[in-house]
Amino acid sequence: MLGRRSHPRATVSVRRVEAFTDGVFSIAATLLVLSLTDQHFDGVTTDAGLVAALAGLGQPVLTFIISFLLLGLMWRTHVEQFEHIRRIDDLGIWINTLRLLAVVFVPFSASLNTDHEDLVLGRLLLPLNFFVVVLLGWMQWVWASRSGALPDLEPDAIRRSARGGLSATIVGAVVVALSPWLGPWAFLLYLADRRVTRLLSGAEASPTPRDDPGGGVGGRG
Repeated sequence: MLGRRSHPRATVSVRRVEAFTDGVFSIAATLLVLSLTDQHFDGVTTDAGLVAALAGLGQPVLTFIISFLLLGLMWRTHVEQFEHIRRIDDLGIWINTLRLLAVVFVPFSASLNTDHEDLVLGRLLLPLNFFVVVLLGWMQWVWASRSGALPDLEPDAIRRSARGGLSATIVGAVVVALSPWLGPWAFLLYLADRRVTRLLSGAEASPTPRDDPGGGVGGRG
């Protein structure tokens, strides 16, 4: 991480892209808490009333925790991918930029999920937002594997990682489909990511994190 990693054909050094991406993820994760600070407790004058008001924040707090953890896992995938990516061209930059565009929308879609949980669209937008982030993360790994940006990885490791990204995308699509009925609980289906990866690969055991930098929501297949 300390050395300058670039390539003669790279349009921007990988290190600069890493730094920008880290900043966007950290800001988006911080802004998530605004959906909680916007909650008002007008008319609360007693401790019992405050306890009751705080208990009513169960769904917003659950949405915040899930969104924060998922952003953290997706940032981890970014970190593990860029441990191996040694060059980045215009297409790679555009894919990464579109993924970050989806990331910065997460606080907004999380606030809609909190304010309009009684509407189908309100429950749908946040999981759809995360699905786009996961999809673009997988697309970035596919780009890296086809553009020669992964010189230190064996082909088998690259293919395992691609299957991990594909499994996360499939799970994300299922989460979107079920979220109108399950609400934020649908996000628990991401726990099945590793099992779906094994089904896709036919493997009995998952690879280590270092062998699977691009796989899954959390970087593991």
